[in-house]
Amino acid sequence: MLHRPLILILLSTIGGIFWNHHLSLDIHIATPVLGAGITLLIIAHVKSSGRIEYISLALLFFAVGTFMSLPKKPDPFLHSLLVQQKRVVFEGTLLEPVHLQKGIGRLSVMVQRVMVESCPRSVNWKVRVTVYDNVPSLRPGEKVRFASIPRGFHNFSNPGCYDYETAMKLKGFVLAASVSDGRRIVPMGKGVLPWPRAMVEWIRRPIRQFLRNTLSDQDMALFSALVLGERHLITQDMQEAFSRTGLSHILAVSGLHIGLVAWFSFFIIRGLLSLSYHLNLYTDIRKVTALLTCIPIVAYVSLSGYQISATRAMIMAFAFLWSLILGREKEIWSTLCLSALVILSIQPEAMFQISFQLSFTAVVGLVWLCPPVMRKVSAWLEERLRDAPQTVKTSCLYLVSLLLITAVATFFLLPLTTYYFHRISLVSLPANLVAVPILGLCVIPSGLLSALLCLMWPDLARAALFLGTGGMHAIMWIVRVLGQIPHASIWVPTPNTLEMGMFYGAILCMTFMWKSPLARVGLLALCVAFAADAAYWINRVHFNKELRVSFLNVGQGNCALIEFPMGKKMIIDGGGFYRDQFDVGKMVVAPFLWSQKISKIDYMVLTHPQADHMNGLRFIAKVFNPEAFWYNGDWVSEPSFLDLMDIITNKNIPIVIPASKGNGYIISGVSVNMMHLVSEDFPSPQADTLNNRSLLVKLRYGPYSILFPGDIEKGAEKILAQNEKHGLRSDLLLSPHHGSRSSSSEIFLQAVKPRICVISCRGRGRFGFPHTETLNRLSKLGCRVFRTDQHGMVRCTIKGNLLEIGTFSSGFRPIYRLTFPN
Repeated sequence: MLHRPLILILLSTIGGIFWNHHLSLDIHIATPVLGAGITLLIIAHVKSSGRIEYISLALLFFAVGTFMSLPKKPDPFLHSLLVQQKRVVFEGTLLEPVHLQKGIGRLSVMVQRVMVESCPRSVNWKVRVTVYDNVPSLRPGEKVRFASIPRGFHNFSNPGCYDYETAMKLKGFVLAASVSDGRRIVPMGKGVLPWPRAMVEWIRRPIRQFLRNTLSDQDMALFSALVLGERHLITQDMQEAFSRTGLSHILAVSGLHIGLVAWFSFFIIRGLLSLSYHLNLYTDIRKVTALLTCIPIVAYVSLSGYQISATRAMIMAFAFLWSLILGREKEIWSTLCLSALVILSIQPEAMFQISFQLSFTAVVGLVWLCPPVMRKVSAWLEERLRDAPQTVKTSCLYLVSLLLITAVATFFLLPLTTYYFHRISLVSLPANLVAVPILGLCVIPSGLLSALLCLMWPDLARAALFLGTGGMHAIMWIVRVLGQIPHASIWVPTPNTLEMGMFYGAILCMTFMWKSPLARVGLLALCVAFAADAAYWINRVHFNKELRVSFLNVGQGNCALIEFPMGKKMIIDGGGFYRDQFDVGKMVVAPFLWSQKISKIDYMVLTHPQADHMNGLRFIAKVFNPEAFWYNGDWVSEPSFLDLMDIITNKNIPIVIPASKGNGYIISGVSVNMMHLVSEDFPSPQADTLNNRSLLVKLRYGPYSILFPGDIEKGAEKILAQNEKHGLRSDLLLSPHHGSRSSSSEIFLQAVKPRICVISCRGRGRFGFPHTETLNRLSKLGCRVFRTDQHGMVRCTIKGNLLEIGTFSSGFRPIYRLTFPN
């Protein structure tokens, strides 16, 4: 590391970025302190020598990394709009084609002017707009006007959840807006696109039209993604098919695509230049080729709309090409570090982008592991194929190197891919081995050539595109065939940061174990750590002695996980959205379960068939193999409910409908009582609703009880409270109907007498849950309230005579306790 200072500089810079990310330093205090510190460290570095010089260098760039990643000063006007929650008129320019999925449109708009109470103000905000009905047909570059209440981006605050806030921030969005009816969006003619988007859109528009006129819908979607970097036409089914076979990375213009373009262009340009005798005599062909290869790379990145991942890959490619031009191609580690430093200096937040981590980790793995393995494989092949023709040797070496590169990249990225995507494709190796060469030799070159020719020679462009579609159809055939193999892709628990560190530490120790005794000791220590980690999780998941109940933050909906003593698991409701545009089960509930190393749910419970309770259960039923499905027996014609029942039927999951007067079960020492009202129980038809027929679940463990009442309202609450035999009394209550004023009546709360109440709600949603009336009633009882919109996930743990409450916002440290008999 000392003879390659760029490695030390990069690691120190990354350390500073991570440090500031976790501490969130105040910009007003940190700026002068860091400025003074950097100045002193520069002086110390100049005047020092030996090891002190390297220490001062490391500290200097640690401070630089911290300084670069300091947050920007908050915009007070933007903050006031988000706090006031008033309707605002926005005017701006559409940046990208409309993304339409399940009838809902998403627009990226560069807002240039806002009007608050008829007072205009110039801004420069990138806004994500969701249109729920009548999505308009708009083109990038059009100016639009619409009115909406601005809102910020918020995460589902559960362990293992996707960091949506950071993802939107890294894409440049500052706020979100929604329009219920697209007819309220007013087109205002030609807008002003920022540079270089205006030039890029001028080039892309005729190419987009040419692709639309020439290709089928599926081919149009794929070539738009590969050539123009526009993924809005990729359907969820198509995305799932590619993910199942480990080929989803080819749908986004990234390091793979830039690398293939660079390799193909370098090969073609060098072949053409080699035809000139004078060039070979007077110039270094390799250096000239490297310089000219930069041109098609820039052209491809421009055509793809300067996507963040493509721009980053371009910087990496430039670093390697210029190392060749300068005669430093052997300094591959320094080149890699330099490209990373350039990217982080432009955008320090890139450190937390999935594409950045995957791209650089893959390159590190290839640079680190491939050369020594390839040397041994080449020597072995040379010996075995000593008498074979040169073409056979070359072909075998190419195939082996391709197999090795694919295997190393897949293996080295395994912790990151399981951390972010929670799945392993068992057919990824053969799929990539066949698909990537087709992509690099046929699909991308044909697509780019057709884009170049479509304006001047459309017939030639169609011929090139015809060749490319043949290659794309071959890739799709591979996806279909391999995707149909049983267990082609498996869902796996999510590794934590410590486990990922141990994985890479083990690779490091194994690399040097034959040379260093310290590496062998380190490998032994890591094996012990792996065993201890596995023992901890096995004990926590399968041999826990306490009852744990986790109330997940699923927005406007309900979902709770019950972990019974000695390992049984039950999930009550699964959250969901009414328009079903977002799979809460796949994107919120399942990642939490995987983060807790839970891969099986024993009992799945649905309180009543409404979207905000049932939609998320479809993925849980499909993946987590429940042994029983309990619900109240109501049947509705909603597509999501029919889909759920089809999954349950196809997987032969037993359906249990508890008796209306109640059923009692004992699971691992926990008493589970279920009951629900039926139509005959209601005095009037108006009270006979899906909500009021919700299945009630009551748990009792030791001296404590927990009640899950679904969405019952005042009519059902009165009937239940007047019939004392139902035994509503509970220490913890999940607030019925998300804290609505139509529930949590005085008579019901007096019957339950909860000391703790959890409200699962979105906060500031269109229903305004929880309502003030409900909060006031709970306050009168002296009940401690925890809200998932404010506290994130709420966890209740019962062990012996102790009940503890912890929340996501508190790091699940106990912040409230009950002890029996107090």
